Amino acid sequence: MLKKRYIYASLLAGLVFLILYLILNFNILISLILTILTYIGGILFYKEKDVRKYDPNLIMHYCYLISKLYNYTNSIEDEIVNKNIKEITDEAEKIIIMLEQKPNKVTQVYDGFDYYLPLSIKVMEHYVYLKKKSNLTNKEKGFMLQINVFLDNIEKEISKLLENMNYTRMLDINSRIEIFKKGNEIVNSKEVLEEVHEIEGR
Repeated sequence: MLKKRYIYASLLAGLVFLILYLILNFNILISLILTILTYIGGILFYKEKDVRKYDPNLIMHYCYLISKLYNYTNSIEDEIVNKNIKEITDEAEKIIIMLEQKPNKVTQVYDGFDYYLPLSIKVMEHYVYLKKKSNLTNKEKGFMLQINVFLDNIEKEISKLLENMNYTRMLDINSRIEIFKKGNEIVNSKEVLEEVHEIEGR
């Protein structure tokens, strides 16, 4: 998926080049340099366009995709395939729970889910279709042999998303601990204790 900031920056840079070179008759080298600088500036300026917000409806959609993927374990006999599917869905569910607790950490997760969840379902749909087919081509046989490699690679990417969520969570926890420690140091400082004793003695 092409990021919005790159689209907007490209349009802005193209407009600048047209104005400088075709309308104002600037030297082509100067026009290109200014166009490149405009493009880079546009990427930075429109960065916020790619920041995604927590959306309960989108979370519901991801839950539907996770459930749809998990349902394949009810009809597939291959234990390794089932194991890979369960690992993907278990990790995705953990990410959903964390997102509900930290709704500001959504952009990277959304991008990952938008790609890997539909991809997982497409892989499984093709796998189920080929399981019912009697005569497979060499390409199809290769796919069937590689199915667990595909699923394992998807699981690793979902796992990375989960690790990043856990890492961010640990950073938040550590930050809170540091704030608490500093607050504790202030409360237990000699000056504060003396003031407390002075107030108590009044």
